[in-house]
Amino acid sequence: MSTQTLVFFLSCVLIIASISTRTSGQDISMTQSVEKAIVQQTNDFRKSHQLGAVNPNEHLTRAAKKFAEFMASTGKYGHRANDMTPAERAESAGYEYCVVRENIASRTNSGEVTAKSSTNVFVQGWIDSQPHRENMLAEFVTDTGVAVATTDNVTYYAVQLFGRPRSAAFQLTLTNESGETQTIVFRANDQQDEVELRPRMIMKLTRCLPTTISLSGSDKTIRIEKHTDLSVTDQGLVVAKQE
Repeated sequence: MSTQTLVFFLSCVLIIASISTRTSGQDISMTQSVEKAIVQQTNDFRKSHQLGAVNPNEHLTRAAKKFAEFMASTGKYGHRANDMTPAERAESAGYEYCVVRENIASRTNSGEVTAKSSTNVFVQGWIDSQPHRENMLAEFVTDTGVAVATTDNVTYYAVQLFGRPRSAAFQLTLTNESGETQTIVFRANDQQDEVELRPRMIMKLTRCLPTTISLSGSDKTIRIEKHTDLSVTDQGLVVAKQE
């Protein structure tokens, strides 16, 4: 039987009360199959781009489930449909985060619904949408949580959260051992920041994302992903200590 499908997708990047859904046992089994398949297909997609797998996280899964059920029960749709941000929902569910990203989608059907067709619609729709694709291929995320919900077996809501836990944050110490003020350039997740470091000044920072560091005007860069001490000398930027 052919299936006509109307699908909406939304993506969100950000640095509730539980509402039950009226589904049959068979529907619950189907939605659970879709949830597992979304995680698997997400990791297959990441692997094809030489990225590590994201692991299901109970807190993100709980947050995704509550939000999917909320949208299914109310018909409200959007990243702030329940007046909370994705990060706030994740934190409310117990996830201590550095970064939270979210993909959502809704699918309305007028025919037979299967786990395979639903999974393909959700995942391929996200892959084909640049903001969703970026979330799926974010190199720094390590955790995920997925939920699919419906109240009428016609309209389905999918939520996929991606996260990097606060425990992944690292300390960075910069010491200017040169005799001049130096401008330090930080690049992470397509964002760039600059700070000035006066002679003999020591600066300590906590970074959440893998960061590329350089001196302004220099082509030399150092990528930092763990606790590191850096020194600025007359010869440039050097790693003094790394755990």
